[in-house]
Amino acid sequence: MFCKNCGSVMEDGAQFCSKCGTKVQTEEAPAAVSEPVESAPEYVEETPAPTENVKEKFIKTPTKSGKSYAVIFTALTLLPAIFVLMIDYVANLAVDWPATKYVVGALVVVWICSVLPVIRIMPAPITAIICFASVTLYAMFVIKEINGSMEWFTVFALPMIMILAVFIGLDSALAANKIATAVMPGIVAAEAAIYSFVFGILWSHYYDDAVYMPRISVVFACGFLMLAVILAAMGYVRMINQKK
Repeated sequence: MFCKNCGSVMEDGAQFCSKCGTKVQTEEAPAAVSEPVESAPEYVEETPAPTENVKEKFIKTPTKSGKSYAVIFTALTLLPAIFVLMIDYVANLAVDWPATKYVVGALVVVWICSVLPVIRIMPAPITAIICFASVTLYAMFVIKEINGSMEWFTVFALPMIMILAVFIGLDSALAANKIATAVMPGIVAAEAAIYSFVFGILWSHYYDDAVYMPRISVVFACGFLMLAVILAAMGYVRMINQKK
């Protein structure tokens, strides 16, 4: 360290110069300005906004195209019904022709089976059951009017129709499932096996002398069941290979 006045060499830490006595002026280091430390942001747990429980409506609103189709088809159905009723009343001053009942009933069934599947206001299984129920009731009405007896229909035909309606409703409900869609041929074959077995039982119950019908139905049922296993396995393997 050197003196600023005379330039003599000074010992480190000396307060005065040993030759000229000049006081050593020490430069004070500027105080370090502490920068404000940013505090870590506080973690605020975000609570999810309450979601509304939206329940799917059982009865849906039809689309514009569905409404248009329903209106047009309803008008086309009402016109022949009104015409037949008018002719019957003008001719007989009453609505008592059997043909009038058949025509009007058939038009109602046609309207149900043609409009409900298009407007899709209800789930597909319910729509299928309603359509089959309408056809069944109309068939019962016609048979009752023609034969006067419905024993064979109630004992044999009606259970078969109801089983078929259940199968169609089940297939419609499974159509949205990917796995069920892949094995759908197998499911249909299994339903055919059940249908064949029930057919044999109901036939033997209605015809007491039909001894061989249950055995034949078991043969058909086993054949359809084996086919169902093969088709279901093939469909499942095809689905797995498509995923790869």
